[in-house]
Amino acid sequence: MSLRSLRILNEIARKGSFAAAAESLGLTQSAVSLQIKKLEEEFGEQLFERTGRSPRLNPNGRLAVERAREILAIYDGIRDELASQSGIRGELALGVVPTVITGPLPPVLARLREQYQELHVRLQCSLSAELVSQVNEGGLDAALTTEPPFAVAPGYEWRTYDIEPFFVAAPAGSRASGTESLFERFPFVRFDRTAWAGAIVDGYLMAQGIHPREVVELDSLEAALGLVDQGLGIAVVPLNRRRLAEARRRFSLQPFGSPHLTRRVGMYQRCRHPRRVLTDVIFKELCRECGLPES
Repeated sequence: MSLRSLRILNEIARKGSFAAAAESLGLTQSAVSLQIKKLEEEFGEQLFERTGRSPRLNPNGRLAVERAREILAIYDGIRDELASQSGIRGELALGVVPTVITGPLPPVLARLREQYQELHVRLQCSLSAELVSQVNEGGLDAALTTEPPFAVAPGYEWRTYDIEPFFVAAPAGSRASGTESLFERFPFVRFDRTAWAGAIVDGYLMAQGIHPREVVELDSLEAALGLVDQGLGIAVVPLNRRRLAEARRRFSLQPFGSPHLTRRVGMYQRCRHPRRVLTDVIFKELCRECGLPES
């Protein structure tokens, strides 16, 4: 069994087919098939169902992929673990939801760059669900996401570094006696209800029997606020401390929910991985920036 064959197996799982894995790795499809055949011979088990047009991982294959990722993570992290003995250095692949980029992360990265010049952070921006999948698949070392709406699987952890309250953002100068009157007066610029933050808002509206008049549904909080800024409706958005100060200047804000609805933002990662020293440094600085005790 070689590391090369484990990388190929992992890439097939990530890309979904032999052909896509071959293209990603710069190999021929026959070379990929040969490596998988050798793996199956070594294990004495079939890893793929080959009854359809494209081979699919069977239960043995899914278990093999999980173990392969653990082996590859350990091997790839040896250099970083050795380097960490003499200081904070190396490259970290970090996933972030868009609001983190406009919130506490930039000043944190600026401080870390001054303190640890050999630490390099590569950012990937997406919604929480996609980032969690990337961590699970080994494409990211950690991700800064909203709190998962499910129990975190054994071997993984999610730790809070900030709590963001939700507000109804209305065009500047708007006056209303309460949340319901705002929804009666304005169309609703809805944040993607398939996103975790959108699902929180949607669940509360349903529970309160509020049926808004929708004008559009977006997957970007910044885009939603842009429409509100032009007087085209209202939006319900979570606001961290940095964004709240700016939003008060641009919009009329009302707390959303009773009690005030909030969401938690934190770091999702494996409990053990080679770059844990680096993610712990970032997590500690995020807690410091947001004023939340380190958990």
